[in-house]
Amino acid sequence: MTNSIVSWRNTAVILFISLVINIYGHNSPVSNLVHSYVNVACFKLGLPPLLKHQSAVPLAASAADHNSQIKQYLKSLNAAPLTNEQALEYCPLVPALAPEGYETPYAYFGNPQFREFALKTLKGAVDIPTESFDGSGPVGEDPVWDIFYKFEKYLKEAFPAVHEHLELEHANTHGLVYTWKGKDASLKPVLLAAHQDVVPVLPETRELWTHDPYDSYFDGEVLWGRGTADDKSPLIGILQAIEYILTKEPGYVPNRTIVAAFGFDEESGGNHGARYIGKLLLDKYGPNSFEAIVDEGGQGVHEYQGVKVAIPGVTEKGSVTQKISINTGGGHSSMPPDHTAIGMIAALVKEIEDNPFAPELTTDYNPFFKFLKCIAARSPELDDNIRQVVFRADQGDPVALALVTKYLLKNRLTKYSIQTSQALDIINGGLKANALPEDVSAVINFRVSVDSSVAQTKQKLLGNTQTIAATYGLGVVINETLADGTFALTEVVPKTKKGYFTLSDYKEPFEPAKVSATEGSTWEAYAGSIRHVYQTFAGPIINPAKPPADFSTVKNDLVVVAPGLMTGNTDTKHYWDLTENIYRFSPMRLLNMQISNIHTVNEHLNLDLHLETIVFYYTYIKNIQ
Repeated sequence: MTNSIVSWRNTAVILFISLVINIYGHNSPVSNLVHSYVNVACFKLGLPPLLKHQSAVPLAASAADHNSQIKQYLKSLNAAPLTNEQALEYCPLVPALAPEGYETPYAYFGNPQFREFALKTLKGAVDIPTESFDGSGPVGEDPVWDIFYKFEKYLKEAFPAVHEHLELEHANTHGLVYTWKGKDASLKPVLLAAHQDVVPVLPETRELWTHDPYDSYFDGEVLWGRGTADDKSPLIGILQAIEYILTKEPGYVPNRTIVAAFGFDEESGGNHGARYIGKLLLDKYGPNSFEAIVDEGGQGVHEYQGVKVAIPGVTEKGSVTQKISINTGGGHSSMPPDHTAIGMIAALVKEIEDNPFAPELTTDYNPFFKFLKCIAARSPELDDNIRQVVFRADQGDPVALALVTKYLLKNRLTKYSIQTSQALDIINGGLKANALPEDVSAVINFRVSVDSSVAQTKQKLLGNTQTIAATYGLGVVINETLADGTFALTEVVPKTKKGYFTLSDYKEPFEPAKVSATEGSTWEAYAGSIRHVYQTFAGPIINPAKPPADFSTVKNDLVVVAPGLMTGNTDTKHYWDLTENIYRFSPMRLLNMQISNIHTVNEHLNLDLHLETIVFYYTYIKNIQ
């Protein structure tokens, strides 16, 4: 019975392919993507891919006539384009939300005395080298963590009112959890998150820094040093906003409890810090107990296609990192086999890269499509034909959706918002020039699309591996990590005398994050706070790729808050059980394409951006009440 069902399914899919090609033609807009969509459908039905995935090369080569394909398709519809007024319905604006009496604190945040305080406290935090490293030992055993004692001591000195009025708990010694208890216990608390640690400065790059990364330098506009932007500005900004309220608005008590949580190893996965913080909060408050979580991330605030837009991340891609090993017989290199272990793993690498994941854009789930609709609705620069196919895709037109998908694949920045990425990052094998290696390995990282899963990602890699194993007569073994930390070996293809591949987890995988709400009161308080700050207090919002000659001519008259997704990951992956509303947004205007040199030499932050960060947290704390 099972075989007949599978045969029927195969026949149905093949008939569907024939129908699409016969209706639209082999050179139609959808024909270039038909391989992708058919294989996605097959995978979801539990079938092997029926068509070999079209390589990226032909797809890129056909991009030149993409605009003419769109024009041809729209012309065939003979439909009137949407008017500007109709288009705006595709991107409704959340009203800007001003906290009551904001004029006085906003004026204070902009005066020279507060500017000096903000600089001094941020500089002091940056000068403490809170580096976190992959592979560090447990807290209490590995001395690498001891620097965080110094950082906590500094915070207590810099923010006396915070430490007098808020409860401080510790998670795994260095995880800091501050609680500002609200008056109304019936209201869910809000969590403001940041991380204390920074990416290490490699000794060999230290001389490349213009200023010592841990003796930060202020040049009158910009503070230079490791961690200025990632992530000490948000951390210090949260505390500075609370310190202001406690000292300048005496007697103020929030209606809703505010929790501030600071992990200390976000840059290496958060397993020592945020994982323990998440457990502490889950034990204390229970599942789905928080109104919202706000952490770093997003794509900042900048002008894109003529639209001034803030892009908080309302989801994150998942992550799978697998180690691929091949075990074969060794020997002297003077008498090698036709295909060595290195040659065969190279063939597998080529197979993986020649067969990228199929792109998939869901108009009702992937938040990137909401972002795209806002740009289509409000951009004065976007090609009108692109605008119209975006609107038609939203109406359920499959051909328009294929055209939009193809448009997004032309740019790496947009491509991986709709596609699982794959990157070979490490390869090891061989010790001597005259000895055949017996074991060769490669490590590959996948960032899993929000429309996919860990299981689908691993299945694709397994399929690639089976293809090459069959070519060279090798076995295939899966070394699976079980929930209890033990391992289970499964011979998917029996080992042979020639050898075998082994696939195993190099790091713990995790699924894409659930997409958070972008409607309702929780989102409105959050997005409304962003709009108010960047329309009222912030400096010029520009296109970082084409900065204006005169910044004084830029007016932040209308700022759109459009949801986006993150291709990287934050500490929030350890907080999923606490709420369904997780918003990842570093309140930072993008002033250049280097994005403050985060994670590299000469990291820096304009002091005005730090002041805007403080104002954002102040505004959100007041508005979420």
